[in-house]
Amino acid sequence: MRGQISLEAIMVLGLTIIILTSLVSINLERLNTAREIGEAGEARIIGELLATAINNVYANGEGFSLYLSSATLNFTLLNSTTIEGLGVQLPLIVDTSSRTINITKNSSKTGMEVWNVSISIIPANITREDPTILYPQTTIRNNGSFVIIYANQTYIRVL
Repeated sequence: MRGQISLEAIMVLGLTIIILTSLVSINLERLNTAREIGEAGEARIIGELLATAINNVYANGEGFSLYLSSATLNFTLLNSTTIEGLGVQLPLIVDTSSRTINITKNSSKTGMEVWNVSISIIPANITREDPTILYPQTTIRNNGSFVIIYANQTYIRVL
């Protein structure tokens, strides 16, 4: 009788360990998924900020410019690979033919798929130039015929 109780106790203990391991694994997957969704949301917010700035500069006419600080557009954090995912794929693409800002987030490392979002913008006459002392990164300016984005090409590209 004693041997039977010990065997049952070992089986119950083993089953308990399996269940607890499964619960921890599920919670870690949920945490990683939540982190990925949070990063994708941050990328969407950055795209919305950029689109709003482009639209405002365009609507306000010649001579109007906006400066987006590096704290506002934290490309280093967006492109971070220190978290489980692979970060946002930089540069952000400003597509003048479809009048959109396209953002890609690769979440394949955590078992999700590649996440794409397109944010609409008004103007099609957009160009990118390297930052200058007068227009530091990232500055958006309307020169009367074009909306110019002064930004590093590794962060923002205009097609």
